[in-house]
Amino acid sequence: MDDILNKSMRLVRKVQTGSIRYLFDKILWNNRLIGIKGARGMGKTTMLLQKTKALQLPPHQAAYWTLDDLFFTNASLVDTAVQFYNRGGRYLFLDEVHKYPGWSQHIKNLYDLYDDLKIVFTGSSIIDIAKEEVDLSRRALMYTLDGMSYREYLNFKYQL
Repeated sequence: MDDILNKSMRLVRKVQTGSIRYLFDKILWNNRLIGIKGARGMGKTTMLLQKTKALQLPPHQAAYWTLDDLFFTNASLVDTAVQFYNRGGRYLFLDEVHKYPGWSQHIKNLYDLYDDLKIVFTGSSIIDIAKEEVDLSRRALMYTLDGMSYREYLNFKYQL
């Protein structure tokens, strides 16, 4: 657990917050379960790290985990999240969920058991997210992060 929290702390500490994607301000971050889908390279990971940083909480309260981390080849997401929760964790940002087998069932169980745990998850494989056997649509607010518009690109590149 300490290893994954230390990774989170290092990644959150070094993320830049000067430019944010358009979707950041449209997300209703107070919802208990949020899903963000979109193609690879659109900025989903950066957005999660930026939100984690904006909370200004220690990693045992707000953590970013990528589910393609080798840590999760031997560790259960639910078991790890329960340990996190029991240490005071209340914000969990999960990236690359589609890389973790049965991810939707794990997230559903966490959602159902811990009503004061906020979970935000991302996945770049829209097809994999859509075909999951556990339907999170009634529980999760889903967002799609599209590519940059020309206006957003100019703002990102030249701060116009």
